[in-house]
Amino acid sequence: MTYLAASKQPFSDVPPPSLHLLNAAVLFISLREELVFYNVAACRLFDHAEILAPPVALSRCLHSDSEEYHLLAEMIRERRAYRDVIVTWEQHGELLHLLVDSFPEHDASGKFLGIYVTMKDLGNFGVLDQKMQRDEKLAVIGKVAAGIAHEVRNPLTTIKGFLQVMERRSARAGDTDDKSVARMMLMEVERVDELVEELLLLARPRKVVAETCTALDLIQALQSAIELEAEIRGIDCRWNVDYHARLFVDVRMIRRVIQHLAENAMEAMDAGGQLTISLRRTDSYCEILVADTGPGIPYYQMDKIFDAFYTTKEKGTGLGLPICQRIVADHGGDIRVSSKGFGCTFSVRLPVSDGVPRIPQRPSGLC
Repeated sequence: MTYLAASKQPFSDVPPPSLHLLNAAVLFISLREELVFYNVAACRLFDHAEILAPPVALSRCLHSDSEEYHLLAEMIRERRAYRDVIVTWEQHGELLHLLVDSFPEHDASGKFLGIYVTMKDLGNFGVLDQKMQRDEKLAVIGKVAAGIAHEVRNPLTTIKGFLQVMERRSARAGDTDDKSVARMMLMEVERVDELVEELLLLARPRKVVAETCTALDLIQALQSAIELEAEIRGIDCRWNVDYHARLFVDVRMIRRVIQHLAENAMEAMDAGGQLTISLRRTDSYCEILVADTGPGIPYYQMDKIFDAFYTTKEKGTGLGLPICQRIVADHGGDIRVSSKGFGCTFSVRLPVSDGVPRIPQRPSGLC
């Protein structure tokens, strides 16, 4: 048994062969926030080349502003065991779902030396489990939302009709005050009507009215509106959209998704921020990337942002991202999000059209 002078942490010169084969990262973090990697899986996770090399500072492996850094540093500060904690971990632009356990290490006198950590990539199992839970929750929410939406829409239609009559009568009578009041009330009714429409989008699948277009056409149709909003907010807007992928999509709904993601990105930034919208090809998919330079999304919120009614905005409904996710899923695509340190990037992946429509058909009766 040998000891590293820097960390005072014991380990065997040659780890057991089974440790190399273990499908989980095994590492040690000392009280001085120094790491020792015990197997290939750990080296890969941290992009570190050597097993049992001299201790390396945590800040050299991970950016000090990243959520991953703060997670491991917090483990050291708390000096306690973690069991079956699922965390998100970004690596080369991809989000991994890791099952993390930690085990405090003490010397013979009881002095705390550091913690052993195991980190197992759950792969698609974690994603699948989260998707199933989210789908079940959406199904329940959808049934409730459908009932509420229909009950609200009926009186809304009546109120809207009377307000329109009131507005016309005021205009004919030259009563500008009553006309302004009626117009203001109509605008508020329309806002409620939009919320009802969002609830119905969650409650039932919308028939996809697809047509062939290019990704460039989709983006260019929104460019003026997004640039105007960015100019008002003092945000720099950049476009990398020279990729001409053919898509078979419901143009109106996909534009709605991109518009929502762009608005979210701008709301996350102060004046002087930068919004970047890009197109790129990945295998048989076209990726539409919406990136901002805002504060980013904390790791503990990453798994919640697509939950219905979850929002961090003071006046948000928490329906925007779940609706975007549903729309994209109805087109056979998916939405991915990455955030590390600062800034956030949403990636909308849509199948590239080869002339054959590939819109998945949702079984009847499911929401």
